[in-house]
Amino acid sequence: MVRLSELIKKSKEGRLQEKEKILTKANQLKENSESYQGIQKAYELAVFRIKHIMMEIKRGKTVDGKEIVSLADNIVENLQIRHQTFLSLIHNFTQYSDGNDYLFSHSINVAVLAVNLGISMDYKKEELVDLCISALVHDIGMLNVPQEIIAKPGKLTREEFERIREHPADGLKLLENINSLPKTVSEVIYQHHEKINGRGYPDGKSMNEISKSAQIVGIAEIYEAMTHHRPYRIKSFIPFEAVKNIVKEEKDSFSPELLKVFLNYITFYPMGSYVRLNSGEIGKVVSVNPDAPLRPVIEIIRNPEGRFSEIPIHIDLEKSPVLYIEKALDENEF
Repeated sequence: MVRLSELIKKSKEGRLQEKEKILTKANQLKENSESYQGIQKAYELAVFRIKHIMMEIKRGKTVDGKEIVSLADNIVENLQIRHQTFLSLIHNFTQYSDGNDYLFSHSINVAVLAVNLGISMDYKKEELVDLCISALVHDIGMLNVPQEIIAKPGKLTREEFERIREHPADGLKLLENINSLPKTVSEVIYQHHEKINGRGYPDGKSMNEISKSAQIVGIAEIYEAMTHHRPYRIKSFIPFEAVKNIVKEEKDSFSPELLKVFLNYITFYPMGSYVRLNSGEIGKVVSVNPDAPLRPVIEIIRNPEGRFSEIPIHIDLEKSPVLYIEKALDENEF
């Protein structure tokens, strides 16, 4: 016979365990929030630093490559600690979204994406820093492209597009204004628009003629361009749509191995993105489960009836097998 005292004791233990779970989850969410704010500051500083460096290059001044190496080292360290948190910022930070200023956030975003891919490919720290440096300056040739072409809304003329295609060669010339950078930088600047099927530019290289770093930066740049505003595009893609588009349109442009890595480590649902669950609830992704990227932690913001939630409710889809993401949403869809 089970004693009443034992039942009471077990009940208390059960409540304590449940309370500990709730407190642990609350602490994790708080830690994620604090880490997000800290990394956001690091991201904003990185954009400011690359803007300063590029403006010096545009003015024809000689830049100490150690400034770029230091910036790359800082990005790599942040990504190695909390890569998903840093990665999420590229979808949520829009300070430099228009005009010529887009180039600065674009450079940081591509560097973050490229390093994230490098981490997943087991690159060593030194290799990650070299890859990051290359990504940071891969588009410096765009500094020479006339602003009226960069900011032009609508489709470019053939002549304007041909001018854009000259930016890899322009980048090599501007690279002469930066000292003490690794050899991979010039390869990435010149080859990041080449495709293994030979349909890229400027030289139509194919397969092993293209450096691995240039391929990594190339796929990172395509994804970044799809998910961010450009004057010639009516709207940007949400991450889910961008990944699907790359698989459909660019599957012959990159090696199968790189595409596989891209699909495994560039999450469909980054922190800050919005989703609708099969329950009809709408939520915001607040945390990504590394072992289950398709089942992140969701903060419910609207219930099935369409009413906004007054109290934050968090659902870990990895631990909620009945629920799943039905659709990725643009924030203007609800």
